[in-house]
Amino acid sequence: MRRGVLLICAGIGLGVALCIWFAQGLPDFRENLLLNLAPELLTTMFTLLVIQPVLTRLEEERVREHLRLDYPSFCERVAQTDDIVCVLDTFTYLISGNTATRFADAARGAIRRGATVRVLLLDPDSLAARQRSHELSADVRREVMRNLRDLRRLEAQLAPEQREQLQVRVYAAAPSIQLYRCGERLMVSFFPVDRLSGEGQQLEVRITTPLGSFVSERFADLWGRSRSVEEVLTRHVRLVDDEGGGAGRVEDAGEPMWLEYVESEDVLYLSDQRLVVRLARQRDRPVRAVVDGRADQEFELELIGPEEEPLRRRLAAAYTEKYGVDAEVFVRLRARPRAIIDHQRQR
Repeated sequence: MRRGVLLICAGIGLGVALCIWFAQGLPDFRENLLLNLAPELLTTMFTLLVIQPVLTRLEEERVREHLRLDYPSFCERVAQTDDIVCVLDTFTYLISGNTATRFADAARGAIRRGATVRVLLLDPDSLAARQRSHELSADVRREVMRNLRDLRRLEAQLAPEQREQLQVRVYAAAPSIQLYRCGERLMVSFFPVDRLSGEGQQLEVRITTPLGSFVSERFADLWGRSRSVEEVLTRHVRLVDDEGGGAGRVEDAGEPMWLEYVESEDVLYLSDQRLVVRLARQRDRPVRAVVDGRADQEFELELIGPEEEPLRRRLAAAYTEKYGVDAEVFVRLRARPRAIIDHQRQR
């Protein structure tokens, strides 16, 4: 395209030069040339400096309609940007579908150039996720968890100093708007009832338009009320130091650990070899822990043994569905009665 434009300009320039050369012998050639060039030059300058920017601005502000969300096209934009990239969706095939590798490469390139990538997905444990699953006749929780696992792998591929530029959170509100933003351009859609939002009509707008401003404010509002991926995939656990034989205190708890977990019948189960080692070392004494910094509640750790094989199989299946890997060892966290905790602290 550039070569063709250059050839056309060269042809026009050659034609003008030949016309001027042949017209040099006419009377008052110089005066006539200046008289004709002056208004043309002024018209050209006015067009370039005034009319063209106005037309360009009007074109940029125009809402463009698309039949569906073009994931490869969005990946190309991400690959070329050094600005902010935002994704707001329930779950997205951009991250875990056919374009997963392409998006990961584009995101790494954008982050290296200084871009910030923010992904906001539906909380897999929320009531809104269950409702959306019913609307789509699909397992939204499973798809969101797959997105989160892929994003964790992408984060692990980044340099340590770049990982803060990839920000992932989950929101629990009822989904209403889908947003894919790259720089100043946004792809916006509203969630249909019977199909994925990416398969419906998309509106491409600039962030400076009323619709763009509204959607950006909605994204910021959800982002402010969201929770981190660490809170979804792990629980904050601290073991109470009881190795000296005393009662132990929460203040004496060891280093905090973020541990992967599953829940069954409102009971928390952890899978981590460090807990198994601690149980083996304190075989004659209970191992206690506090979860999520709640000093008013303690748990005792119990290893799931062979006598509870049906429970272990259920936990293993739930763990595989959640994290995409297998686990064989689980530790139950049994809540301790409050009276016992208060008595031991008073001693």
